[in-house]
Amino acid sequence: MEFRFTLRDGGMPAAFQLLHMVLEHSVWLEDAFDRARQLYLSYYRSIPKSLERSTAHKLMLAMLDGDERFVEPTPHSLQNLTLQSVKDAVMNQFVGDNMEVSIVGDFTEDDVESCILDYLGTVRSTRSTKGRYGFNPIRFRPSPCALQIQQVFLKDTDERACAYIAGPAPNRWGFTVEGQDLFGSSNSSFLDGEQSDFEEESKLQGHPLFFGITLGLLAEIINSRLFTTVRDSLGLTYDVSFELNLFDRLKLGWYVISVTSTPGKVHKAVDACKNVLRGLHSNKIAERELDRAKRTLLMRHEAETKSNAYWLGLLAHLQATSVPRKDILCIKDLPLLYEAATIEDIYCAYKHLKVDEDSLFSCIGIAGAEAGEEISTSLEEELDTGHEGVVAIGRGLSTMTRPTTWTSS
Repeated sequence: MEFRFTLRDGGMPAAFQLLHMVLEHSVWLEDAFDRARQLYLSYYRSIPKSLERSTAHKLMLAMLDGDERFVEPTPHSLQNLTLQSVKDAVMNQFVGDNMEVSIVGDFTEDDVESCILDYLGTVRSTRSTKGRYGFNPIRFRPSPCALQIQQVFLKDTDERACAYIAGPAPNRWGFTVEGQDLFGSSNSSFLDGEQSDFEEESKLQGHPLFFGITLGLLAEIINSRLFTTVRDSLGLTYDVSFELNLFDRLKLGWYVISVTSTPGKVHKAVDACKNVLRGLHSNKIAERELDRAKRTLLMRHEAETKSNAYWLGLLAHLQATSVPRKDILCIKDLPLLYEAATIEDIYCAYKHLKVDEDSLFSCIGIAGAEAGEEISTSLEEELDTGHEGVVAIGRGLSTMTRPTTWTSS
């Protein structure tokens, strides 16, 4: 939960009082539940009207083996919900050892301490029981399979095309979907036993945030290459980007390349993107590329530190036992860690990014007058079966089209 409030006119006590009410005196009404269900049903029914969302949902369900936790809930799933089951699912998360509170703003220690004592200190003590908020593991679809390359066609007077290419990556702390702890593979270095000659480099290679730093820099380098190659040099796309989803608690991650193109060029654009993604060994990363990536991320970090929301993101999971590798140094040392990264570090992270043909999933979306009534209609019928959806990101944001905005966990 996120609360934004003014510090004037009792804003902080009011926010804490609201939090206390949610934890202690939540009100669950049947008509409000019905409205919420209708809202999500409308999100689901609108999927075929958006080329980007239609393309994204096919990709995500293919890659994550039909896991409905990453898509809009289907009519069948919504119909099976009851007010009590929803209440239990939500309230079972609101237990003391499954919560942390982070507060950012211009306030005094006395201000926040009195609010914590008055409104959180009076919440009844609750602790989780085994399995209370456990979940089934998330898995990528076994490959090779027939769903790794898919297409969506929509009949529309406006001809356009988009595509998404995605594949597995480690999470922020070095865990993979296969259950491997990449920090456990060696004591202090990930470079197959090679030791660094520089203290700063050794510090990065042994730091818990090694993958968070190196994968972030790698994303900037790949982004730059995609833009200069696929867009500027080849002229195959209007826009192209590479983004990473590096989870904290989920032991997996993924990357997504997003492409905006024309029906006549989109297939070539996808092939060109794959070549760039796989070309980091044949076309080695240059020092100037790494330096530019460092400057970009450091300038972004410096600019974002003026934002309360950014600080809340940095503080997330700092107190959580479920993310034991995150400590205050992960925030304090962030600029130094970026500066310490070497090209060898980037390649160490790159080898854990799965870019081979058997690991990639792609979906191309094409809209135009020639798409055909039958194919466009078949998408709506497919949705009616209750097995399709689109990336879900929370109330009011479910119409986002990019499969890279999933931020929970």
